[in-house]
Amino acid sequence: MDFSQAKILIVDDVEDNRDVLARRLRRQGLVHVQEASDGLEALDKVRAEPFDLILLDVMMPRMNGIDALQALKEEGWLRTSSVVMISAASEIETVVRCIELGAEDYLPKPFNPALLAARVGAVLERKLLRDMNRRQLERLEQELAEAWLCQQSMLPSDFPVDPGQLDIFASVDPALEVGGDLYDVFEVAPGLIALAIGDVAGKGASAALFMARTRSLLRAGTLQFHAVSGRVPRPSEIVALVNDELNKNNPQSRFVTLFLAFYELSTGRLSYCNAGHVYPILSNAASVAELATQPDPALGVIEGLDFRDHELVLAVGDCLFLTSDGLSDMQDADQAQFGTENILAEIAANRGLPAGELARAVLAKAQDFANGAAQFDDITVLVVRRLL
Repeated sequence: MDFSQAKILIVDDVEDNRDVLARRLRRQGLVHVQEASDGLEALDKVRAEPFDLILLDVMMPRMNGIDALQALKEEGWLRTSSVVMISAASEIETVVRCIELGAEDYLPKPFNPALLAARVGAVLERKLLRDMNRRQLERLEQELAEAWLCQQSMLPSDFPVDPGQLDIFASVDPALEVGGDLYDVFEVAPGLIALAIGDVAGKGASAALFMARTRSLLRAGTLQFHAVSGRVPRPSEIVALVNDELNKNNPQSRFVTLFLAFYELSTGRLSYCNAGHVYPILSNAASVAELATQPDPALGVIEGLDFRDHELVLAVGDCLFLTSDGLSDMQDADQAQFGTENILAEIAANRGLPAGELARAVLAKAQDFANGAAQFDDITVLVVRRLL
């Protein structure tokens, strides 16, 4: 590896020591070498410009090597600069302390040219590899952040309904930088609204791409079916269409669960198909309960399947609470699950709230239950309440 452009700072109160180190480093092709006579001067130089390697003497006046190293660590410079301690044989215990503080190696006095070249080369090589990894990680994080923004832009935040008729709230909280959950709300025909929520198996970038494919097929398939056939499709017909398309070019047999409903604004009539998704929850004045139906399979596994339709009517004030299984599967530090019963109880305790407040109350309860434990699955909610 080429270290010729590496910036090195030699910190030693003895000018002859600095001169010997500087000359030997330059013989190795390391030409960007600066010097400092103590820890305070070294800190001033580091704050002014970054260094790849700092050769730091242990015993110095004004500020010794340990105090200088501690300051470098506290100010965060050890993330971008490598430190090698310079020590006499009698200072080895102090060197151990410095290694614990973050120094990478040490050089004994008097300086051995071969040992100096070997240790400086090894430290700079590790520094170069860390820098490369950090740049790659930063690039990946930026790309994932942009992917999440792109993914969010696919999910509607404004809904094609009169807010005086239907109160709708939806949110996605991915376990990783991007997620495999989806929801959608769009107009199929005047007065008819599609409501969908899905959960792709797995997490991360591959699940996010499959999620995008599923959501695009769902919306395009529904609207094209209506445009071509001249009639409103049944939810089961769209689910079957999406299933057949997802089975194509799917060598990994990735699958997605999907709940799709068509809601009539004028009557409150809701026809729906549940393809392997968790049961929806219906909250009304009388009860809060899951709408359990005979399960249909998830999509993307077997081509040519038939799916079933179900119906219900939302009365004024009724609320449909849809979620992915990441909510019920939320775990605490002991791996106990939040569970469906807690979701039902929290909905019941807040059943009169607007859709957004109800969803946030349930999500907050789940977070309290987890008590800081890491979220391991995407969490999506879609809450719909009939107002008129």
